[in-house]
Amino acid sequence: MLRPRRKHERFVRRLETEFVGEGKNYRAISSDFSRYGLFIRTNHAFVPGTELDIVIHLPDGTNCKLRGLVRRAIKTTIVSLKNGMGIELVHRDGNYIRFLKEFDPTETDEPCSFTAHTPAQPEGHPKTDHSIPPEFVIIICGKCGVKNKVRSERLSHGPKCGKCGSSISPQV
Repeated sequence: MLRPRRKHERFVRRLETEFVGEGKNYRAISSDFSRYGLFIRTNHAFVPGTELDIVIHLPDGTNCKLRGLVRRAIKTTIVSLKNGMGIELVHRDGNYIRFLKEFDPTETDEPCSFTAHTPAQPEGHPKTDHSIPPEFVIIICGKCGVKNKVRSERLSHGPKCGKCGSSISPQV
């Protein structure tokens, strides 16, 4: 049986969104909002680990300014599946919190960065220093030619291309 990926309750709403990744601006639709994340429907999905600046246009005319990390990227030609990115928020502003309160009155009032929102380390696992930015390697897929941004510590896990799904490895 598949384990659900969602860790927090989601609130379905479709809102116009702009995001900036790797110096380029894009427009999209966001949906499935939660306290710590959202889903951006786009054909311009970035590789997991990419940091994005996000602006969500709320129905009342205000904007939410967020920062998030791509945790999951979906790129497919299958019409029934949604192309897009699952985003984990690392910073949210007061407008986003007020927006969430429409759905969840228990939402906290203060804008915050989620540097403290890291899961507890299981016993026997060394603590990692989250103040040190992770190192990435860019790997070009031999099958489709797409550049994939992969964390160095994940290279031993057999990474796959974010577009075509074939196995990729760094060039030596």
